[in-house]
Amino acid sequence: MAIAPKDVVQAFVDALNRQDWDRLGELITPDFIYTIQAYDLPGAGTPMTGETLVGVLSQMLALFDATGPQIEITRLVGDGDCVVAEAVGSGFFRDGSRYDNRYANVYEISGDRVSAVREYMDTQHTAQSFAAVTSERGD
Repeated sequence: MAIAPKDVVQAFVDALNRQDWDRLGELITPDFIYTIQAYDLPGAGTPMTGETLVGVLSQMLALFDATGPQIEITRLVGDGDCVVAEAVGSGFFRDGSRYDNRYANVYEISGDRVSAVREYMDTQHTAQSFAAVTSERGD
């Protein structure tokens, strides 16, 4: 039985929130590509494979408390194999400072897996938040 594209996106985000890398691997195609659609963040604009994405996320999540940032989808809009998700992400860095961001991500679905994600976010907020916590750590 085929899974609806919106349900695939929800499962993908749920796996990210749980940091369940095995499940995430099951939900992406072998040729999966993830791209942060920005100009001014390190690595942005460079398509990442699933393996690269997990590596980047692992480094990023080391800055957060044990729960990591949680993504809450506030709206899903689908058109065939394309799903757009509006979401908010929030959590706490290990130093106790809060992280809040807004996202609009475009997901391309192939069957019951995600083949591509294009992430749009408040890049200024992201850069400032991460700069503050990494400068405190001496990174």
